Amino acid sequence: MKRGFVYLFMLGAVCITPVSAKKKAAVKAPVIAKDSLKPNGDYAKIIKGATTKEGLFTTHRTKENKLYFELPDSVFQHTYLLSNRMAATSNTQDFVAGQMITTPLMLRMSKDTQNVYLHLAQFRSTVKENDPITSAFERNFSDPVLKGFKIAARNGQNVVIDVTSFFGGNEKAISPLKPDHPLSKLMGSSKSLKGTFAADGSAIKEVKTFPKNIEIKSMMSFITAPLNEPYTVEVHRSFFLLPDEPMRMRLQDNRVGFFSSDKKLFTSDEDRILPFTHIHRWRLEPKAEDLAKYNNGELVEPQKPIVFYVDSAFPEKWRSVVKQGIEDWNIAFETAGFKNAIRAVDYPKNDPEFDPDDMRYSCVKYAATSIANAMGPSFVDPRSGEILTADVIWYHNILSLLHNWRFTQTAAVDARVRKPVFDDVVMQEAIRYAAAHEIGHTLGLMHNMGASYSYPVDSLRNPAFTQKYGTTPSIMDYARNNFIAQPGDLEKGVKLTPPVLGVYDIYAINWGYRLIPGATTPDDEKAVLRSWIEEKKNDPAFANDPMFEFGAQQFMGLIDPTDQTEDLGDNHIEAGNLAINNLKLIVANLEAWTMSAGDTYETTEEIYQEVVRQYTRHLRHVMPYIGGLRFQDVRQGEAGSQKNYLPKQVQKEALIWLVNQARTYNDWLTPKSLMQKLALDMNANDRLLQSVVGCLFNTSALFRIVEGEKVDAKANYSLNGYLDDVIAELFKATYQGKKLNDTEMELQTASITALIKQSGLSAETAKKTASALAFEEVVSLSNEPTLPCSHSACQHQMTDKESFLRINFGLPTLSPTVGAPLMTGKLKKILSLYKQKRAATVDVMTRDFYDYQIVRIEKLFNK
Repeated sequence: MKRGFVYLFMLGAVCITPVSAKKKAAVKAPVIAKDSLKPNGDYAKIIKGATTKEGLFTTHRTKENKLYFELPDSVFQHTYLLSNRMAATSNTQDFVAGQMITTPLMLRMSKDTQNVYLHLAQFRSTVKENDPITSAFERNFSDPVLKGFKIAARNGQNVVIDVTSFFGGNEKAISPLKPDHPLSKLMGSSKSLKGTFAADGSAIKEVKTFPKNIEIKSMMSFITAPLNEPYTVEVHRSFFLLPDEPMRMRLQDNRVGFFSSDKKLFTSDEDRILPFTHIHRWRLEPKAEDLAKYNNGELVEPQKPIVFYVDSAFPEKWRSVVKQGIEDWNIAFETAGFKNAIRAVDYPKNDPEFDPDDMRYSCVKYAATSIANAMGPSFVDPRSGEILTADVIWYHNILSLLHNWRFTQTAAVDARVRKPVFDDVVMQEAIRYAAAHEIGHTLGLMHNMGASYSYPVDSLRNPAFTQKYGTTPSIMDYARNNFIAQPGDLEKGVKLTPPVLGVYDIYAINWGYRLIPGATTPDDEKAVLRSWIEEKKNDPAFANDPMFEFGAQQFMGLIDPTDQTEDLGDNHIEAGNLAINNLKLIVANLEAWTMSAGDTYETTEEIYQEVVRQYTRHLRHVMPYIGGLRFQDVRQGEAGSQKNYLPKQVQKEALIWLVNQARTYNDWLTPKSLMQKLALDMNANDRLLQSVVGCLFNTSALFRIVEGEKVDAKANYSLNGYLDDVIAELFKATYQGKKLNDTEMELQTASITALIKQSGLSAETAKKTASALAFEEVVSLSNEPTLPCSHSACQHQMTDKESFLRINFGLPTLSPTVGAPLMTGKLKKILSLYKQKRAATVDVMTRDFYDYQIVRIEKLFNK
């Protein structure tokens, strides 16, 4: 894996790739004597009194609540998907009702004279059709057996197997107990529930059989450890027939942000294994009679539209705008040639066939939990990337998050949000945006975190611009409300919210879904797909418009300041100054704007903490400028570089701004009168100062500064020059001979601590490797509060698929060979400064501070 910017290999069901559905199905059934083709006595016993249903294959559910599958030979010629969903739960710690528990498994079946075998179909590697190496490939990529079932009876050529323990017991492959993710500790996730299966509290509850699927509900009970508390869930499994002819793949391109899957092609025509990646998308195709119209550019309805069923648990005032957010995407699909491509309908009433957990239905599900979030996962045919079903899980408490965003980002300019409960029209606007964003994920779109950077900051105060474009060219960005707008801008017509759909969203749907006439293979499409991207870059009418660029989400740290969450505009310092002006106004009026006579200060304190989080985001938007890079997707034959180092003047402006914020934020963010009423300590926000100093001495950022100097010493910082500028800013009050207040002392103490750590002179830090120190820095700087759609740890991608993210974990750090001598030299410089200024200092506390730091530093050198 390349470091820094590669595909994220997310953990889930471990699978590889099929040779082809047809070839894998070519398992010959054994020769069976004619006498054994008659129904035997065991079969008669099984079906006696059983509830028998016919469909994809026949099911028998006995009076003893045993479940049998009766399988004809045709069953062994197809490929299936088995989903595993939470239908109801007594504890929402790991899953909520309606959520997929595990990635659906692609399966096939085989049999011999004694058993039926359930195989986990491999799909990540494939071989070119009719290639001479096919036989060798098949021997090395056979499908492993997931489970074997003894044949319990026969009915003619049909075989009958007992699947009770598989669906009614705690089968590991589809267990509702969630394993701990290997990164859960680093990401601050809580441990999953653990427990012992209670068979006496478990049973198969319901079986439904349809022509292309079988639906099974089971109750499962556990005794959880270590508290020995009961945990009962209802799980829903769909055994779903995949199409015999998979949808044609569409190859992925990093310049357009679609979820995707990686594969490898084995062929003797090439000198290497060929990796390729295909996107995830729905199978939208014109009706046969409309194909000519479609190819001529007319809008046509698809053979099978995308239908989302909206939970009847939504209050009507919210349900209508959720449906609106779904159908907003028709704007984009019309650009791709389809009208009425996506529909939103209510849950059907009195329809015995409908079940929101059935794989055939895509739903927006309301989860009555305290989680403040929403997510929109989709589930695909692993062979082709065809999206088969999708869900939006809408957690009840997302309303509080939408409320708090809108208040902290716009209360300074919009009097309508200065109240505990928004008017319906305001909350509906927020809900429509959140619903549309999650539906975008279900259509295959990834986050486009670089979108909002394409807007000039001053454009976000322009009424005409914001009315046309909103806050971002992509609602798949985390660009919420217009925190750049200033008091009076709303009255001038400045829009405070994202667009219904952004121009990038419409462009991306066209790129992913428009059919290409004459193309019969993915390779046939490549040239046209590339041209659709290149025309945006080269057409003078677009003038290299950055609105159409995709900015890959960064994971585990930030390097590229142009691809960030929760930001707006192309200059984070200018945007931050405007946003902080608004936050100052909110803090000054917070008590009045959250007043409810007779109530406690609990709500006011909650909103205050949201203001602190919003301010923290503005600090974090500028931090990546230190040692920052801008990534660009440059192809062979094009000018430019993939990695572009931020020049010295940009980084210096950022470091001065950050240090100034660290010096001054307590002047307005921590007002004494408010903090006393909220019963908060006056040092409640000191972590912000520590984060600023930690950012300036981050060893990964320092490594990139060294790299930048090697690339262009004239334009970029040298490490020594950078450290001199940092120390000059952090120790400015001492250089100027001023009396030190508490903030100045904290700044200088934190700086000396960072220098000592990297000097290696401390006994404690000398034992730590550079990578261990870097790990601590990542954890410290990644301490961002949970945000909705918080799949920045990627709930959308936590499946068995790879998608293009920039992984900023395990990055190179400044070598101690280079860093330790430099840091030691800076400590000696500070020591000399303190000794010089101490003699002229008349303030007792300042002098004592200098004396202490002199002793502290000299102690390192006098061992």
